[in-house]
Amino acid sequence: MEWKKKLEVLWEVTLRLPPIFVMDCILNKSFLPGFTLFQYQPSMSWLEYILWIFIMTFVFALAVVVFLLSTSQIQDIYSFTAMVTFLMMSYTWNQGIPTLAENQSSTHHSHDFYDLTQNAVTQLFLAYSFSYIWMLRQRTLPRTEIKAIISLGMMTSFMFPAIVYLVCPNSEYLSWVPVISMVGPTFAIAIEVFGSVRALVWTFRQAYNVIKITLSAIGIQGFVEHHWIRLQVPKVLRVFWITRLFYQLTLLCVEDYSQRDESQHLLYSLDYYSIVIRLFTQSCENYIAMLGMTSVVSYFAHHVGVFLAFCVGSDSEEDRNMGTVSAILFFILGLQTGLTGLRPEVRLARLCKNFCLLLTAISHFIHSMIHPILMSLSASQSSNVVRHLRVLSMCVFLLTFPTCLLMYLWSNYSISTWLLSVTAFSVEVMFKVIISLTVYALFLFDAYRNTFWEGLDDYVYYIQSTGNTIEFLFGIFLFCNGAWIMVFESGGAIRAFMMCIHAYCNIWVQAKNGWQVFTKRRTAVNKINSLPQASKSELESLNDVCAICYHELNNARITRCQHYFHGVCLRKWLYVQDNCPLCHKLIYAPENVTTNAQENNNQDEYEEDINPGAMAPIHGEIAAGQPQFNPVIERQEVGRRLNNGTFQPANTLRVHQD
Repeated sequence: MEWKKKLEVLWEVTLRLPPIFVMDCILNKSFLPGFTLFQYQPSMSWLEYILWIFIMTFVFALAVVVFLLSTSQIQDIYSFTAMVTFLMMSYTWNQGIPTLAENQSSTHHSHDFYDLTQNAVTQLFLAYSFSYIWMLRQRTLPRTEIKAIISLGMMTSFMFPAIVYLVCPNSEYLSWVPVISMVGPTFAIAIEVFGSVRALVWTFRQAYNVIKITLSAIGIQGFVEHHWIRLQVPKVLRVFWITRLFYQLTLLCVEDYSQRDESQHLLYSLDYYSIVIRLFTQSCENYIAMLGMTSVVSYFAHHVGVFLAFCVGSDSEEDRNMGTVSAILFFILGLQTGLTGLRPEVRLARLCKNFCLLLTAISHFIHSMIHPILMSLSASQSSNVVRHLRVLSMCVFLLTFPTCLLMYLWSNYSISTWLLSVTAFSVEVMFKVIISLTVYALFLFDAYRNTFWEGLDDYVYYIQSTGNTIEFLFGIFLFCNGAWIMVFESGGAIRAFMMCIHAYCNIWVQAKNGWQVFTKRRTAVNKINSLPQASKSELESLNDVCAICYHELNNARITRCQHYFHGVCLRKWLYVQDNCPLCHKLIYAPENVTTNAQENNNQDEYEEDINPGAMAPIHGEIAAGQPQFNPVIERQEVGRRLNNGTFQPANTLRVHQD
């Protein structure tokens, strides 16, 4: 059953390849070069050029529509195209019948008989193929006898010129016989076209309704993802690119061999280096070919990501998305640098530079994969040495690989904006790895301490703030570098758009989030400093643990409600809310709190003491249908909203680590 499903997928992928090749030929200006109407010529007039653009646009749109159809609809279109192709081939072969009659002579009788036999065999094969496809398309005919009679008539039409030549070889109307033989099959095709127009209108109307309902139900993203999977787009692009690569490899080998000495052996006479260079240069010469190469890069990156996730012991699905991230980055780099519009020799160099940038971006993805694992291992006090060694070995790789890459690039290339970008990405990932290892070491050291380390929070905050500041500065540097490229080297709308996204996501959002964390921390520190410090005698008489971290209270802050907490723990709690973790009273009351708010707070406390866990006493008359207030239920609701993220801070991970 599994093999059957794989064969079905292979069949679907194969059916969608021809439209992709048609689009590729149109972008290469090589679609049907034998036809004058479709052939591009630099010397054509502007009217001919507009006509050529219109025809190519129509054919390209038609290929896109065929690619988007279902498998059964594509099979119907291919069967109809095959019928038309067989009919045209039959007409071309039958045009040689009048030529045989004109050249008929006694000396060439055997040769004419051989040509006639060859024509008859060919027509018989074409007739059988035409009638077989026609019968497959006729799903509504009730009886098999009717299909057999119509099929016999079509085969007779194909063989009609050969029969007439045998009966009346000297007839003056023999030149009209090939045209007459096409009447029956053409009539059958016309009936098919007439019946397909109605079905085509119904299909487009139904597709419009389905698209409208689907978009309203699951949105644009869900709609695109559904059809991306249905059309098998990555597999189709991969098979297309590999097929195209082997086809071009064959042409280049034949071309190179034809220009060399025929006495040499084929394997020793080819210039493999130049063939490989030209092959990769032509493998991304238009957008369709670049999409195919992107799919192949995504395939290899996906398996590399799965292997790395296995090595570091990651079970997260997000860590297995390296293929998707690599595909997006590679295609964006190709669009930014104008890869398809470059000269072949420049395109190869630009392609290698894009791969270097992609490798540095993948190193950032690997760091985002191992960073949470490092933090979890250090905080969980895991004694599994193998897991620690796996992640630490990956950190060593992230420090070694960018260093070796930069040493090679700076020793072989002169300074340029591209080299500065690769350097910035590489140095940034090395700094991030060092920051992660430092925090990991601090957490690991704290895990094996017997006493509570109050200064850990400050150390982690300062180290991570330093890393975030360095990352922010690298973002500004890369933005300035991209602005220089756009102004003085190669501009474009795509590069400008990507620079805007970079400025918003990596500069503005990061700066805003960092400032929010800083203000929250500063506010929490000010609130904690306003609370009194517990003395040793008070802590000894209390003889309790912190209700937040459950560690021993060596030092503590006393809240307004006379509860004792670590200052660091209480500071983290104040990132989330200002109420006491135990009694839910305000921990810190600003000086401008009004007397009415304090009285309301005292009144609520009095009501809760009188009637704990039940309905609050009624003050005045309650309107009919108005819900009654229950403080216990209200606190549960606040806790539920807190857990669901309603009262989450701007950066939860940062708060957790701080």
